[in-house]
Amino acid sequence: MQCNIKKSTFDHYWQSLANPILANPTEKVSTALKTLDSLLNWENVFGNDHSVEIEVGSGKGKFLKESAQRNPKINYIGIERASKYFKRSCERLAKHNITTARVVYCDATYFLQKYVADQSVNAFHIYFPDPWPKKRHRKRRIFNNSIWISELVRTLNNKSGEIYIATDYKAYFCEIQELFDCHPTFEYCPLKSTETNYIQTNFEIKYRKQRRPIYRAVYIKP
Repeated sequence: MQCNIKKSTFDHYWQSLANPILANPTEKVSTALKTLDSLLNWENVFGNDHSVEIEVGSGKGKFLKESAQRNPKINYIGIERASKYFKRSCERLAKHNITTARVVYCDATYFLQKYVADQSVNAFHIYFPDPWPKKRHRKRRIFNNSIWISELVRTLNNKSGEIYIATDYKAYFCEIQELFDCHPTFEYCPLKSTETNYIQTNFEIKYRKQRRPIYRAVYIKP
C-alpha cells in the first residue's frame, strides 16, 4: 500500500510539471502555462488591480471559496498538483460563481520560479503541508526546500507581505518556527497568529474533530 501512495505522489508531481495549467473556473477557461513567454501579470489574469494572495495546496477549494466571498477586493490563486483536487477546487469555485479566484495545476515551487514576478504576492497561505513523518522522507518537506524559501522571499511583497502557516504536526511546526525565526527577512506576528476568526480548511475541521492540536503562525516582511 505504501508503494502505491509514493508512486501516486510522484505521478502528481511530474504530471503537474509536464502540463501546468491556470484555470478560470467561472469562465471555464484554462491557459497552458508553458505557452507563456513572460511572467504572469495579475491585472491581466484577474481583470483588476486588487492584491493577490496564494494558497499552496487548495484541495477541495473550501478556503479559496470562503476567502473570496469574505474578501471581494482580494484576488486568490490556489495551487494544487493533484489532478483530482485541482478539478474539485475548480468545480467548487464555478458552482458558487467565484470570479476573484483562479486555480493552478502545478508544483508550487516550480510555479513561483517560472511564472510569478518579484514582490507581486501579498500573502501566502500554507496550511497542513505534508509532514513526511518518516526520517528518510523529511527532505521532501516543502520548508526543507531552500529554493522554495528563496522564492517566498523573492515573490512576497516587501511592504508587510504575510505568510500564514498551520499544521497539526508539532515537530514540523517547531522546525518551521526555527527556520523563520532565524531568517533575516521575516518577523513573527503574534497578534495575527492568535486570531480566532479565520477560515478553517477541510483538514483543520477534520483534525479538530479528532481533537488534534493545531499549530498556527503568521510571519511578515516588516
